[in-house]
Parts: sequence; structure tokens; C-alpha cells
Amino acid sequence: MLLESIILGAIQGLTEFLPISSSAHLVLVPYFFKFESTILNSTMFDAILHGGSLIAIILFFWKDLIKLKENKRLIYMIILSSIPTFIIAFLIEPIKDRYLRDISIIGINMIIFSIYILIAEKKNQEIFFINNLKPYHFIFLGIMQSLSLIPGTSRSGVTIASAYLLNLKKEDSVSISFLIGIPVISAAFLYELKKAIFVNHIEVVPLSVIIGGILSSLIFGILALVILVKFIKKYKFAHFAYYRFFIAFLIFYEVWKN
Repeated sequence: MLLESIILGAIQGLTEFLPISSSAHLVLVPYFFKFESTILNSTMFDAILHGGSLIAIILFFWKDLIKLKENKRLIYMIILSSIPTFIIAFLIEPIKDRYLRDISIIGINMIIFSIYILIAEKKNQEIFFINNLKPYHFIFLGIMQSLSLIPGTSRSGVTIASAYLLNLKKEDSVSISFLIGIPVISAAFLYELKKAIFVNHIEVVPLSVIIGGILSSLIFGILALVILVKFIKKYKFAHFAYYRFFIAFLIFYEVWKN
């Protein structure tokens, strides 16, 4: 169980920040490799993994967060972007686990948002910086961010691609994606923790599993952020779309086989 928790923590850390859909991989890996532990499928373990990702993003963007004190407007815009995300999340949450975690849905979303990434990169002219964005741009980013609740979408993928469509420079696109993501990832962590404690009651998770999952998610999360920032500078964002197409192919092959 410890090894599985470390594997799932690594998957959460890498795929939360790379534009390849963490929710899809966290559904698919246990599905393909037959992870059967109820603890690893519990809301408490989900909260643990989100906690590791949250620490990773705060540590990586610490300097940017400190600078926010001097940019009150950006703080307000980040809050503004969170409003449509939270509203849509509230509407989607009741049906998410029942209807949207099916692997066929994941495969379809992997394809749809791969195409979205390809279109966004082609249209990006890299004209603007974050401070050039208007309030309605942040609302648009918040709406698009909410789609990441559907497995197969990718929060970082859809927000970076959406920033590309707004002609934001590549490095600024990555920065704004994760700055607007901090409130959402924080909310996901608190929501899963609340659900684990008050709805499902506190599920007993071994200390070794907690430490393994959160450290793995933290370490691989920071690694993913380093990779993404360096990758964006040198290579095309579209390479991630090709990987997503490959995963979609594996999904539909599995569906066809069964």
C-alpha cells in the first residue's frame, strides 16, 4: 500500500501541473494496474494528494506570491477568476463522480482539449503581459478553469491554452495559470478534507501512507513545475497534446477490447 501511495502521489504531482490531466491519470492508473485498496480510493487520500500539490505550487511561486502585496489589482483579478470556477464547480460536483469519471468520457475529453491546445498555440501571438489583461479576461480564464473538474481536461492545460488565446506571452501564461489555480487547489484540498471528516467520517489512513503520498506529490509537483517552465521556453506546448492523443488511443483501445 505504501508503494501504491507513493506512485499515486507521483502521478498527482506530475499530472496536476503538466497539461495532461491529473484526474484522468488518477482514475486510469488504478484502473489499468488494478489498485484495489479502499484507502487509496478514499476522499481522505484525495485530500492528502491535493495537500502535497498545494504545498508544491506555493513553494515554487513563493516569490510571485510575495510580489502580489505590491499588486492589489492582480489579487482582485485572481479572486474574480475564482468566482465562475466555484459557481460551475458547485453545479458540476453532484454529477461528477456518477457520470463524468467513465473512461470513455475521459478519452473524449483528452481528445477535445488536445485539439483546443493545438488551436490555442497556433493562434497565440505573444503580445500581452499579465498586467494587460482586463477583468473579463480573468472571468474567461475562470470559466475555462472550471472545465478541469471534468476528468481528461487538465486545469493547467486548459488555462495555459486559454491564456494563449488571449495572446499572452508564454511565461506569463504559465504564471497566470498557476496563480489563479492556487485558490482552486486550496478549495479542492479543503473540500476533500471536509468531505472525509464530516461526510465519510475520518477514514483511518496509515501514517506511512500519508507521509508517502504527500511527500511524493510535493516532490514530483515541484519537479513538474520546473519541467513545464523550462519546456515552454524551448519547445511547443503542442507536444503535450500529442501525448494526450496517445492516452486517448489507449483508453479507446481498452474500451473496444472489453
